[in-house]
Amino acid sequence: MQKRLGIVMVSVLAVALAGCGKKEDQKQSAQSAQPAQATRTQASAGDAAPGASSMPDYAKMAEQNRQALAQMNQGKVVEAVSAATLKDLLPADLPGMKRTNASGERNQAMGVDVSTAEGRYDAADGQGASVSIKLTDVGNMSGPVRMGMASWAMTQYNRETDTGYEKTTSFSGYKAFEEYRTQDKSGAVRVWVADRFIVEIDGNNVTMDTLKEMLGKLDFKKLAAAGS
Repeated sequence: MQKRLGIVMVSVLAVALAGCGKKEDQKQSAQSAQPAQATRTQASAGDAAPGASSMPDYAKMAEQNRQALAQMNQGKVVEAVSAATLKDLLPADLPGMKRTNASGERNQAMGVDVSTAEGRYDAADGQGASVSIKLTDVGNMSGPVRMGMASWAMTQYNRETDTGYEKTTSFSGYKAFEEYRTQDKSGAVRVWVADRFIVEIDGNNVTMDTLKEMLGKLDFKKLAAAGS
């Protein structure tokens, strides 16, 4: 269950891309089978054009992925919000902590469009406590990720050990997963927001109550509205 949101997202991404364009490839394969066979009977190894490339057509593959993802999004073309939009949603500071770094990026590759922003916060008293907040817009992966999250959202899980715990929960009305390790006072909360955004807060040398207090500084309503 550890880092379940991230694992589900990666798994769904792999499955979605593996299937993208499959039907189109099969159709084209059937259409080209006869001409290709005739060509093989006429051509010889010496007929190959010098410098001919056997590289895959990435532009074509990207378009097939976009079309497949649009179908999974009920025919809608979904664009990830800008990295700047997500970065602006990161709290400028947290209770007892200063933001020491913030970054954002948008990745558009092979037809997939996602964006992320991350902020780092360190204790103002220099005692070593630190927190990071990461916002992810799964963009046009919303459809397949939503399908992957469906079973997770209905799961109730609670595991306790001598050194900590993991459990499903909720935060601000959204399904969430939290984990905490008492030995090093570190933990995380991950929240699935509006069927599109993943909010993650990780902390070291902090209590879970402190983590939740800091997570509450994020404007979840504004985040959810950013994807509408």
